[in-house]
Amino acid sequence: MAKPKNLKTYEARMGGKKVRVTIPENPDPTEVMVDAIKDNLSPQAVATIIAYLQPVRVKDKAVQREVDWFREELVKAVGGNAALNQLMDEVGL
Repeated sequence: MAKPKNLKTYEARMGGKKVRVTIPENPDPTEVMVDAIKDNLSPQAVATIIAYLQPVRVKDKAVQREVDWFREELVKAVGGNAALNQLMDEVGL
């Protein structure tokens, strides 16, 4: 059995008794974003957003990297390029 990590805790009162409560680790912000997208948008809607992001080009290289990264994360969220192509066909793109 793996040794548990040194988890951060704090003391709280529950039902009049002192208890130690574990502080959850920070989740990966990219996973949180992708989960929110999956929870709120259909794969077809995500494919449509990707289609409109593909030709985007801006002068600011940092902004372009961010747009490219976001588009790539969306492609991963729908299951990769093959799934994306199928979704685009479904919505007529």
